[in-house]
Amino acid sequence: MTDDLRELPLFPLNTVLFPSLPLPLHIFEERYRLMIGRCIVTDNLFGVCLIREGVEVGGPAEPFEVGTIAQISEVQREPDGRMNLMTFGTGRFRLAEITQREPYLIGRVQLLPTGGEDPEPALVSDVADRLLRYLREVRRTNRLPDRGELISDVDRLSYLAAATLGLSARERQTFLEIDSTLARLTEARDRLRREIDNARLFGREIDTPNIGPFSRN
Repeated sequence: MTDDLRELPLFPLNTVLFPSLPLPLHIFEERYRLMIGRCIVTDNLFGVCLIREGVEVGGPAEPFEVGTIAQISEVQREPDGRMNLMTFGTGRFRLAEITQREPYLIGRVQLLPTGGEDPEPALVSDVADRLLRYLREVRRTNRLPDRGELISDVDRLSYLAAATLGLSARERQTFLEIDSTLARLTEARDRLRREIDNARLFGREIDTPNIGPFSRN
C-alpha cells in the first residue's frame, strides 16, 4: 500500500460501486451539481462510498471508510441543470480523514492495491463457469459475457460476480473491503454455488434488486 494521500470529492450513496464496473447516476442536488462541475474541469474523478449513517438526499451522511474511485466517462446535461452521468469504478481507496463537509464531502484518501495474487486457473475457470450458469439458469438472461474475457481479468471477474448476485448493500461493502483477489474469488464461487443450488432446490428464479437506469443522489 502506498503512503501517498490525495484529496478526493466524496459522493455517499446507498449503493456500492465495484472497480471496473459501471454506475449510472442522475445528479439533481445543487451541492452535487457543483461537485461534478468541478470534477469535469479537473480530472473527472470522485469517490463513491456506501452510507454508514445518514441520508442520501438532502442531509449529512457518514460514509464507510473503503470506497471506489469513479471516473466520469459521459455527461448528459438537462435544461434545468440536472445531469445524467455514466461512470466506471477504477481503484479502491481508504478514507483517512474528512477535510471538508460543506457543501459536499472532501476526504484525504489512500489508494488500495489490487489483490496481487495469481489464483489457480481451475478456480478462475470455476468462478467464470458458475457465473455464466447463474446468469443463464437463474437470471434467465441470454446476454452472457464472453467467457474468455471473464477469465482474462480475475479482479473484474470477482467484482462482476458480486455485483450480479442479489447481495445487500452491506454485503457488497464487505466484499469490496476484501483485499485479496484469491479471497474474493473464493467467496464469489461459494456464493454462486449456494444461489444456484437454492434455485434448483426451490425451482424458481432468485429475486434480485430492481435497479433502474439511474441511481439518484
